Amino acid sequence: MGKIFHHLVKKQKSKISFNVLLYFLTTFAIVRILVYNFPSFRLFVRGIHVHHLNYGIFILAVIGYWALINKKENNLLKLAKIYGTGLGLTFDEFGMWLHLENNYSIRASYDAVIIISIIFINIVYFGNIWQKIFEKNLNFWRKYFKKQKKTVYKEKNN
Repeated sequence: MGKIFHHLVKKQKSKISFNVLLYFLTTFAIVRILVYNFPSFRLFVRGIHVHHLNYGIFILAVIGYWALINKKENNLLKLAKIYGTGLGLTFDEFGMWLHLENNYSIRASYDAVIIISIIFINIVYFGNIWQKIFEKNLNFWRKYFKKQKKTVYKEKNN
C-alpha cells in the first residue's frame, strides 16, 4: 500500500487530497454496509433518531475550526482523514437532507458521492493540468480586458 501510495501521489498537497478522498469513500462504503445490514442500529435521543449526517456536520464544523486555528503542517494529514470521514458521513445522507425524507436509498446521495469523488480524483491526479488550464485562461482574460480598457480609454479621449 505504501509503495502504491507514493507512486500515485507525489506531492504533500496531493497526499492531503488523496486522504480526504480515501477516507470519504471508505466511510461512505462502511456506513452504507452498516445501514443496510443492521437497520435497527440507530441512536435515539429523547425519542428522536439522530442520523449520522449530524455526526458528519459536527465533525466538519470542528475540523474546519481546528484547521483555521492550527497552522502546523504535521497535522494536515490527520485533519484530512477526519475531514474525509465527516464528509462521508454527511454526504451518505445527502438525499435525506435535500428532500427532507427519511429514505436511505435516495439517488441524490449516490449522485453527490460520485460528483465529490470525481472532483477529488481530478484534484489528486489531474491537479496540475487544471491549474495550467486555469492559469492560461486567466492570462487570456487579463490580456483581453487590458486591451478592452485601452480601447475604451482611447475612444473617450478622441
